[in-house]
Amino acid sequence: MNYSPSDKSLRATDRVVEGISSLLLSLKWKPAIRFQRSSSRCRHVAEEIHRLAYIQEPGLFDFRQNVGDYQLIVLDRMEDPVTPLLSQWTYQAMVHEILGIKNNKVQLRHSLNDEKEIVLASSNDSFYQENMFSNYGDLGLAVKQLVDNFQAISKMNKQIESIDDMHRFIESFPEFRHQSGSVAKHVNLISELSKIINEKSLMTVSRAEQEVVCGSDRVLAFDLVMDLLADNKILPFECLKLALLFILRYGGHGNKQVDEVMTALTLRNLDQLSLNLVRNFGKVVGSTINTECLFWNQNFFSRASKLVGDLKGAENVFTQHQPLLLQILDNILKGRLKEADYPHVGEVFPKDGKSRHVILFIVGGVTYEEAKFVANANQSRQGLRVILGGTTITNSQAFVQDLRSIANTEQSAT
Repeated sequence: MNYSPSDKSLRATDRVVEGISSLLLSLKWKPAIRFQRSSSRCRHVAEEIHRLAYIQEPGLFDFRQNVGDYQLIVLDRMEDPVTPLLSQWTYQAMVHEILGIKNNKVQLRHSLNDEKEIVLASSNDSFYQENMFSNYGDLGLAVKQLVDNFQAISKMNKQIESIDDMHRFIESFPEFRHQSGSVAKHVNLISELSKIINEKSLMTVSRAEQEVVCGSDRVLAFDLVMDLLADNKILPFECLKLALLFILRYGGHGNKQVDEVMTALTLRNLDQLSLNLVRNFGKVVGSTINTECLFWNQNFFSRASKLVGDLKGAENVFTQHQPLLLQILDNILKGRLKEADYPHVGEVFPKDGKSRHVILFIVGGVTYEEAKFVANANQSRQGLRVILGGTTITNSQAFVQDLRSIANTEQSAT
């Protein structure tokens, strides 16, 4: 389902409702339905699903389940615009951010051989399944181990001196060939990622992004952003993201530092739609965003890291950010998700706010960073099963394009 934040048509809403309803029927769930109060489109989606499941077709959704065990919570991507704007440093998220994943397929631009398209699917790729949430540093070590293991197997298969050796080789040949393809695929992919990361100075950009979003030193964040905006090695798109993150964190027009960031950005040959986005960013994201919730845990993390030191080294520098979804998951687990912020449609159950089975659906798109945190929550064995869904799997390119469209619409309406 492709549902842009700027697409508020009835048809688009119907597609979202149909998709969620189909999921509920396949799971045999009839959940309590909640939505993000600050989002009119979340309210509309939640009300339409409630109307279908509880009023129009109650028999179809009658699965004789324990009332209160299941919740559907409809969220709006615009409540957390920070997460999709950040550079990513875990395998799956990096690939989607830098190259793009579409239907489990990735297009390679600098392949060393004729393979221009590869398939990434955890269902038939054990290395990808084990390392999809690994950070960039650990990933390099894992790929080296994969290559070393394959070289050891190759060396063994060359030592064929008897009929038994030949028989053993023939039996292991399918696995040998499969592993050969897996090694080539991931080596090519990591090489491509590394090349682009270096060409675009993405680690330098990411360090500044994390300082803006997670740091507590506003002057340092401002200096880092201004230095990169003046650096011609940094691509205009990366400059645009930095500016948007700084505006989100430290305010809109009338703020001297923000005005200086906007002025510096105009010197980077950005297209008119992008400049319109920066000028109208406050209107685009809306006044309902709770920046205190968006950034409070980042401030705490920053202070804590300074007290205990850099326990995770480089990983800590580039992956400090935690999405707002993590707070929501924690509140769900503790039964503290506020009715004032996430009201129910219809009857309120369970009364203590706790459910063992939860669907979190983000209108406007979900990110692979959020998927990683949900996977970790499901593996933590705390009695909570979470299914994460959205109208698309977004990355910074797609999200910024949505923001541009909204800004263009806002400007046309004035």
